[in-house]
Amino acid sequence: MAKKAKTAIEIIALQCSECKRKNYTTYKNRKNIQGKMEFSKYCPFDRKHTLHKETRAK
Repeated sequence: MAKKAKTAIEIIALQCSECKRKNYTTYKNRKNIQGKMEFSKYCPFDRKHTLHKETRAK
């Protein structure tokens, strides 16, 4: 199979910092944002808002 060409936009997963589960996916423009993204999102497993950090999506 041929490799995918790297584009400016990539799909990332957001992982909960408390339960370590990947709950959300989103897009990131690598040209505009170089660092890791962090959001306060709702975790349905903990049933509260927790910090979600960027990880690689499969």
